Amino acid sequence: MSDAPLVAHSLAEAYLYLMATPCSSCAKGPLNGSEARSVQGLSEPMVVAITATCGACRNVTELTFQLPHGLGIDESVGPPVVNPTDEPSRIIDVARWITLFRVITEAAGKESDKMEARRLGLEAAQCLEEALKFYDDCDNALPPPEAFFHETSRRRFHDNPEHFAKQRLINLRAKLPSTSVMISSLSSGGKAKKKRWWRRSK
Repeated sequence: MSDAPLVAHSLAEAYLYLMATPCSSCAKGPLNGSEARSVQGLSEPMVVAITATCGACRNVTELTFQLPHGLGIDESVGPPVVNPTDEPSRIIDVARWITLFRVITEAAGKESDKMEARRLGLEAAQCLEEALKFYDDCDNALPPPEAFFHETSRRRFHDNPEHFAKQRLINLRAKLPSTSVMISSLSSGGKAKKKRWWRRSK
């Protein structure tokens, strides 16, 4: 277990980190996370541990996440929130948020259960919103260098900068309903089958 926990804005972001991160052993994946458990003796801020198993090589690793904003889960209020703040992620960079949006949107398109498809749509929308948090408020069309945490992400940006154009992400987000509309739709959908979407493997 790493001595320094990764800082996540919610439990959902922690599981999305696993979904977006290649296996440290085989560089494949996906990483399938077990049930998060509290780390004893560390209460403020909350720290949880997740055991992750690579779907390709079965390598097992354990990661700890610090959750300064709590779990981000209150099903009595609505679906889980990935990031309740305006600050960008410290663990998932802009390139991986865009990849997560694509992967989750594809999964939503294949989902036969309407309620689950709506949940996936909300998750995909939040991924786009997280990507946009890396762009400053001015009209810069591309993300700054600090928006990329990994060499693979920097290569992707170098090879296809048009995929990272701010207006492109805004246009993709505009095709989806607002977050409030999607949450309202999910909340009014009654008791859907219980499925923790943030633990889904890619």
